[in-house]
Amino acid sequence: MRGSDRPPSWPPWQWRQRRGAPPFAFRHGRPPHFVRRLGCAFAALIALAALGASTLVSLFWRSPQRTTAISVVAFTLAVTLGLAFRRTIGRVGGAFAEQARLRRQLMADVAHELRTPLAILQGRIEGLLDGVYPRDESHLGELLDQTRHLSRLVDDLGTLAHAEAGALELRLETVDLGDLVRDVAAALPRPIDVQVPADLPAVEADPVRIRQVLLNLLANALRHTPAEGTIAVEVQTGPQQILIRVRDTGSGIAPEDLPRIFERFQKGSGSGGSGLGLAIARKLVLAHGGTIGIESTPGQGTEVTVSLPR
Repeated sequence: MRGSDRPPSWPPWQWRQRRGAPPFAFRHGRPPHFVRRLGCAFAALIALAALGASTLVSLFWRSPQRTTAISVVAFTLAVTLGLAFRRTIGRVGGAFAEQARLRRQLMADVAHELRTPLAILQGRIEGLLDGVYPRDESHLGELLDQTRHLSRLVDDLGTLAHAEAGALELRLETVDLGDLVRDVAAALPRPIDVQVPADLPAVEADPVRIRQVLLNLLANALRHTPAEGTIAVEVQTGPQQILIRVRDTGSGIAPEDLPRIFERFQKGSGSGGSGLGLAIARKLVLAHGGTIGIESTPGQGTEVTVSLPR
């Protein structure tokens, strides 16, 4: 392959995908060769064991008819178990293939998201060194903003990676959701309407993680709601759960984007975020044994509902 055929700005996995080749060797859901061979080896071992057992029985049981019947039963059992093992190994191989696909996709997404802020930083710094931009507080402040954005992105990626690997640590304690919602709303740069019932029961939760969920949801609402719009948080109690509803009167989400809205790096049109906020919120809510859902109408607003067990 000539060097000019592969654009230098594309990582190898993106180059293969753009050229139409599959990003790795698992195709059509088939398990890798070593997994299929392992299944065949299991089947062969079972067959040998069954035939050996029938031979031993025939040595101690001299009746030809009985020996033949035992051999037929043993062979049938060996074939059945072998096929069952092969199907099981096939499913295991398919799971490995899916995990490999997800890892490669995550690497491609991470490389893409990190490339933009790094390229901006590099260009601005080179401009400052070459005298294209003056070395004043304004341009240095822009560089600082980019480093903060990059730092938040790395932190979000770490949280998401731990959640997807099942290694996310929760520090559970008794939490007053009403106080937590009020604190988060008060820290935001514009008024948030908060509605909390007086008899709200406490819940067992990780206050840091729930705060992160609320901040991610409200940050999305702030980003997509104009200054004349409204944003509200309502806490409701149910027989077995507590509901947190975040509503806004913003631009809403297109219907074709809703099914994938909780996937990582999924962004709506005109979004300036990283596309990780809702994905992280979903992982954190699921880690608490809760659920999260979203409803939206373009041009009218969005409502996100978080359900936590009481």
